[in-house]
Amino acid sequence: MNIFEHMRKNNSRELSFFEEQSLKLKAIIAIDSIVLGPANASSKLHLYNKEDDAIADALDIAYYNSLRASLLQRSLGGASIVLIGDSNEIKSEMYFRALGVFLNRWNGKLYMSKSKGVSYEDLNYVRRESKYILGMEESHGGLGIIYVNRAKGMILGLKATAKYKLNTNSLKGLKIVVQGIGDLGSELVKQLIKEEAIITITDKIYDRIKVIQDEVRDIKIEKPDNIYNVECDIFCSCATEKLIEKSNLSKINCKILTGGTNQPLKNLKDAKSLKQNNVLYVPGYIINGGDIIQMTNEIEGYGAEKVETELHDIYRRTLDLLTESEEKNISLCGLATKKAEEYVTNVSAIKMLK
Repeated sequence: MNIFEHMRKNNSRELSFFEEQSLKLKAIIAIDSIVLGPANASSKLHLYNKEDDAIADALDIAYYNSLRASLLQRSLGGASIVLIGDSNEIKSEMYFRALGVFLNRWNGKLYMSKSKGVSYEDLNYVRRESKYILGMEESHGGLGIIYVNRAKGMILGLKATAKYKLNTNSLKGLKIVVQGIGDLGSELVKQLIKEEAIITITDKIYDRIKVIQDEVRDIKIEKPDNIYNVECDIFCSCATEKLIEKSNLSKINCKILTGGTNQPLKNLKDAKSLKQNNVLYVPGYIINGGDIIQMTNEIEGYGAEKVETELHDIYRRTLDLLTESEEKNISLCGLATKKAEEYVTNVSAIKMLK
C-alpha cells in the first residue's frame, strides 16, 4: 500500500518524516485534524518490521486521538509521533532533545504526549528544547501521569456499560478480565481493586504480572492463550491494538467486550457475530478518553479538580451512545464515528465565521 492509500483510509490530512542520522532518529508525524484545537501527538517508540507498518500505525493513532477528543467535544486535535528503532540502542538525551527542536517547528499546533516505549525521563529531555508537552507529572508542571486519569475514565465508562447491559451501577462483585498489564492495564487493575471487582489478569511479560502479584496476593492469573476461555462479565483488552481475531471470538465467554486499546477487534465486522452471541462490544475509544480530558485542561490552564469532575462526561457520553444505538438500531461504532464527524463539521463551520 502506498503512502496516499494509507492516508485515504482514515482521511488523514498530513504526514511528515524527520530524520537525524547521527542520532539514529527516524520519526513519522501524522496529523489527522487540528480543527478542534492543537493536536495531541501520542509518541510511540517501536522497532517495526517494515516502515509501511510504522506509517499505518502512525495514521491509526492520529485518527483515534481525533475521534476520542471529538466524542468528548474537547478542543484538541489528533496526531501521532512514531519513532522507529530499538529503544535499547537509540535512546539518549540528545535523541529526544533533537525531537524537541523538531516539535518547535509546529509553533504550538502540535503537542507531544507519551505512549508505548517513551518514558517520562524521555519527555523531560524533550522539554529542554520544547514547551509543547502534555501529560507530564505534577512535579514537572503537568496534572499527573496520564494513565491514571485514563484508567479513572475507563472505570466510569465500564460503569456505564454495566448499567446498560447488566442493570447495575456498581462494578463490585463483577468478574472482569484485564488483558495486558502495561502502564494502562496495571493502573486499571488498581482502580478495579478499589471498586471491589473480581479480577483476572494476563500478560505475556511475567515481570508485569509479578508487580501486580506483589501488591495483590490473591489476584487471579491466567495464561495468555487461555484468557479467552475465562468466564467473566467484562473482558477488557489493554494489550496491543486489534489483537482479538475471529478464531478467538468463539472462545470469549463474557457479556461485555471493551478495552483500553482503541479497537480490540482485528476485524470490525466481527462485532456482528458478538452481537448475535449477546455480547456487547464497546470499542475502547468510547471509554478511554480520560487522558484527553486531562490534556485539554492542561492547555487551557485548569487544575486537577476540574479534570476529576469532567471525567464523569465519559459515563454520560457512553450511556447516551449505547442508548441511541439501540433506539436507532445502528452499530455503536458507526454512531460514534457519525457523532464525532458531525461535531468537527459544526466546529469548522463556526470557525469560518471569523
